[in-house]
Amino acid sequence: MITPNKVPYVIPTPNNMGVIRYLLAFAVIVAHFNTLVGGNIWFPITSYSGVGGFFALSGFLIYGSFLKHRDTWRYVRHRALRILPAYWATVLIFAIGLVSVSTLPACEYFMSPGFWKYLIANICFLNFIEPTLPGVFSDLARPAVNVSLWTMKVEWMLYLSVPMIAHLICKTRRQPVVIFISLFVVSIAYRLLFNQLYDHTGNEIYQILGRQFIGQLMYFYIGVIIYYYYDAFMHYKWMIITCSAALMLAGEYIPYFNEVLHPLAFGSLVIWFSMVGRWGTFEGRRDNVSYNMYLVHGPVLQLAAHFRLDSLLGIWGCFFTSLLAIVLLSFAINTCIEKPIQLRLRN
Repeated sequence: MITPNKVPYVIPTPNNMGVIRYLLAFAVIVAHFNTLVGGNIWFPITSYSGVGGFFALSGFLIYGSFLKHRDTWRYVRHRALRILPAYWATVLIFAIGLVSVSTLPACEYFMSPGFWKYLIANICFLNFIEPTLPGVFSDLARPAVNVSLWTMKVEWMLYLSVPMIAHLICKTRRQPVVIFISLFVVSIAYRLLFNQLYDHTGNEIYQILGRQFIGQLMYFYIGVIIYYYYDAFMHYKWMIITCSAALMLAGEYIPYFNEVLHPLAFGSLVIWFSMVGRWGTFEGRRDNVSYNMYLVHGPVLQLAAHFRLDSLLGIWGCFFTSLLAIVLLSFAINTCIEKPIQLRLRN
């Protein structure tokens, strides 16, 4: 009989999770480079999988973080301290800095209602309200400043679901797996519904709604399930990787694979490679800036497209120049803004 770990369970360290985070961030960068700049760079992990993988890792890590204290306010403070400094810095840096490429004069740019609407909406995780800045990237097919910020409101909603689900498990005294599987089923049904609506109407709003909070529960809570049953996961690790890899390889031949089986298969693979072996433990010697890379890559790639760097440097030259800029900016935000704020507030 498979029994849950005694929770809160201490996740074994060192592990390979830092390297996996970089791989997921790199996958999203490659996909958005191809979309925004017009490249054709192949990478085995898609943007869809990369985002889902991040959510699975969050579920694996964050649920235990709440259970350590079961103090919702403390839990929210810790999450805010981790997420907000780099996020707000990214929003502010590009909102101010992109005046240099706006078609509007600086005075008109900063006095524009569109600037303040963008700033307030994005600081509040409401990127969908105003994704563009006045006169910025208006020459591009997709003028949105940062194509990745939509996930941040989803991330916060997933975080806030944790205290409610933990309370529900405690209140109903049901087996945790029953609650988690119920969430999984609801998430799958939600995604299937909106994908069907999109297929029948062609209206992109249904595709956008389908990947919001409820549609991502399946990725987040597959991570939570593995956290709860980590010992069993490791006991059957070779069976799990074999089945998950087989599903991923056969996915294109399986009806509704992305909606039903992809979260289970890919989420399991992400955590499997994060926790099995010690091949990536070297990364833990320094700060991990994969989150910062995820935040800043969108505007950097838009700038590359705006200045036609692909024509000047070629596709690969443009890609590696953009990647270098993303990494340097990520470390700069981490060193100059994120770490000092976190240290000060912790103290």
